[in-house]
Amino acid sequence: MATNDFISNLHNEVLARIISDLPAIEAIRTTLLSKRWKDLWRYASRLDFDPKGVRKLYGDDIDDPREEISRVVKNIENVLLSHKRNLISCRIVHLLSSCRNGDVEKWIKYLTSEKKVQELAFRCDDFQQQFYRRSRSGLGLNLSSGIFSCETLQSLEFTHYSIRSDSPFHHCHNLKTLKLYHCAISTETLEAIVSSCDLLEHLSVCSSPSRLKQVRIFSQTVKTVELESLRSQGIYLCTQSLGVLVLHSMKFQAKNLVIHAPNLRVFTATRKPITKNSDNITKIAEILEYCTHLLTPVNYEANDPMEDLNLFMNLRELTIDLDLNDRREMLILCIVLQRCLSLHQLEINIEESRSEIEEATRDYSSVNNRLPYPETKLWEKRGLCDCITFTLKQVSIKGFKGKDGEMEFPRHLITKGAKLKRIEIWCNHDCSREGGEATLGLLSLPRSSTDVSILLKPPPQFDGSFGRWVSTLN
Repeated sequence: MATNDFISNLHNEVLARIISDLPAIEAIRTTLLSKRWKDLWRYASRLDFDPKGVRKLYGDDIDDPREEISRVVKNIENVLLSHKRNLISCRIVHLLSSCRNGDVEKWIKYLTSEKKVQELAFRCDDFQQQFYRRSRSGLGLNLSSGIFSCETLQSLEFTHYSIRSDSPFHHCHNLKTLKLYHCAISTETLEAIVSSCDLLEHLSVCSSPSRLKQVRIFSQTVKTVELESLRSQGIYLCTQSLGVLVLHSMKFQAKNLVIHAPNLRVFTATRKPITKNSDNITKIAEILEYCTHLLTPVNYEANDPMEDLNLFMNLRELTIDLDLNDRREMLILCIVLQRCLSLHQLEINIEESRSEIEEATRDYSSVNNRLPYPETKLWEKRGLCDCITFTLKQVSIKGFKGKDGEMEFPRHLITKGAKLKRIEIWCNHDCSREGGEATLGLLSLPRSSTDVSILLKPPPQFDGSFGRWVSTLN
């Protein structure tokens, strides 16, 4: 009985594109399917050499996993030589020995010169019994000067290395994206690398095992900066072109934060959930205090003071972690929004920065004494923020519990946000019934915008409507 074989009717170019999305090991195994598939992998535009794929293929049938992985890594060169076309991207996960014996440099030279590769990613891993990974950051990456000066190379990613010199990046005039994950690198080396990359647009530095004295980025081309889980004395960013800034779980002194980015459009400042080991992570409220100049940052260079610009003036998207039950943090949020003149999208992850005992015993009198009105009138008395009245369209609030302090802000948005299109409120899993019912009450408020949709969401683990979820609460 004849059947229509959809796959067989596809052109070879389409099949090669499909194969390109497979790990290299699996792509090569497609040669077993039929004669037509025999050489298709050789024309894949992407190759991903991840030795851990061996486990998926053979499982417990492998007698010596390390030996099999080493054999796969050793065959990378043969695979590259058998491949027939230029590559858009190549990713190689290798063992420590590949750094020691010079294979990494040999691969880079071949991929950049012969394959005209556009995107390169390298990860140095070590494997122990049953494929449990033991990462080795700190392994020196000793490469030739200017090895990344290839005309086609646009994106480069390194994971688990020690980058001791900027010389491999000399004359690197075409690189646009650089991502360094779990890489040991000094302040001076990072600054020199950014300076060498004339067209660099995207820079990510995440989880460096060493303590950076400072994060210093001076550039006229960088558009996106992502900094995550770094320990540093301070951050100094000066780039006219910067449009996106992400700070996540950073450990530094907020007073040493200086940002000169007048064209910033997207700002994200978040941190990992509060744990007993996260006390040293800089609070987002402190970062905002210095960004708004509520507190004066310490300039790194006495003879190079930063201009007092409004960092939030051109901001379109803002994502932050704040405790909406904290009077001080609510005041900070109010001041931030007053400085946002073009904000379209706002996301707040409610972070309770104190334990329940600390919250119950906290004295708000010092805050209230500074306010000429009751704290529950904060948004009403502070006056309207232009962005809430004229530009804000989407708001998402997560971790909501319906407490009195939290309720003030969404009430203000609903009754004053004339341009709002959508408000999403995601309740926390430990919300009380009283808090859930108070949140439901938001739906009955008069709305300033006739087009706004108010979506109340139960915790993700609950399968059902918000009202049904509230009915299950104690």
